[in-house]
Amino acid sequence: MMNKNLILLIALALASCSSEDSSKSGNDDFQFSYKIDTVMVDAGDHFFFLNEDLSLSDVSKDRKLLYNLNPKTFLLEIVNLDDLKLEKTVQLEKEGPDGIGLPYYGKIQVLENGNIGLFGQFKIHIVTEQGKLVKTIDLDQIKIQNNDQKEKEKIGWNSVLSDDGKLLASTLVNFDFKKPAKGIVVIDLETDSIKYIPMKLFEKLKQFEIIHQEGNAPGITTGEFPFLRFIDNNLIISSSAYNEVYHYNTSSDSLSHYSFKASLTDNEKIRNFPNEVHSSKEWTDAEKAKNEQVSFREFLKLPEQNIFWRLSTDKDRMIADSVVFKQVATFFDADFKMLKEQELENFHDFRNSFFKDGMLYSFINIEDELAFVRLKPNFD
Repeated sequence: MMNKNLILLIALALASCSSEDSSKSGNDDFQFSYKIDTVMVDAGDHFFFLNEDLSLSDVSKDRKLLYNLNPKTFLLEIVNLDDLKLEKTVQLEKEGPDGIGLPYYGKIQVLENGNIGLFGQFKIHIVTEQGKLVKTIDLDQIKIQNNDQKEKEKIGWNSVLSDDGKLLASTLVNFDFKKPAKGIVVIDLETDSIKYIPMKLFEKLKQFEIIHQEGNAPGITTGEFPFLRFIDNNLIISSSAYNEVYHYNTSSDSLSHYSFKASLTDNEKIRNFPNEVHSSKEWTDAEKAKNEQVSFREFLKLPEQNIFWRLSTDKDRMIADSVVFKQVATFFDADFKMLKEQELENFHDFRNSFFKDGMLYSFINIEDELAFVRLKPNFD
């Protein structure tokens, strides 16, 4: 557990090893078609926890097992993805030597050694598949002081571990939550060394916050989301609002920024709504205006093809008062050159999609039963 203040200097050399690039789709040789099917998971006598649409789930690195956490009972459900059936359940302890009881969990992450990271608001518990507590990372005790600015920042709630569990990357938040952070941090958990990576993404995302405040009741804030993911031990940073990606090479300590020009969707959200609302109707109208615009998902890697894949949605048309959205798949090569855009038909996408055996699995709830829509791409 970390319990020391970490005093931090921005490395000016980072700017000299950063790069910018932009691209648009133009590779006519890249061919893509697909087939779709739906498969059910055999639960036996068990009832899967589906209330949060598998938002607290992750798959093992070999893509053989899916882990789903019930945050109310701390029951861990383990699904065999080869046989599409419940493998077993593990009851995690709320209290005691192996206790992991927290009031809130934002996500879970399966590491390459099989251990599981449980990401709470201020702590990350690392447990074995059997539920034994390995260690706890106390995020609230990591103090960030950047000499280049007067405001102090601390570790935010959006964090991710490298596959080997040795690195922790996280967004930052200002102590008063009023100003956007200036970048992210990557922490070596073995040495406690820390690297500050400045970027302007979070300043740009700040404009999409909507604060709902009525009277003296606690305010509610929503906004657009940054995505952090380690792929091949490099950190990929993107967001739901902008058609771009940041690539941080952990070996060379270099940051590259790539922006893209889409033809089937808009390239960014715009702020056509108020940032502060004071009634339920104002809240609904503001959220509607924001959510009808383009939204980008995380970058996923398709290992068999050595390409990146990203889904996005955008407003297609109106039917009466209802919005019809289109879903678009965009492909990038290993160097983030944009290869192709293609609209997908009859595909159902949720968060936490993943590739297995060359197919994209996306969760769907069919009459309270766990199922997956599978998209099988063909690149011939």
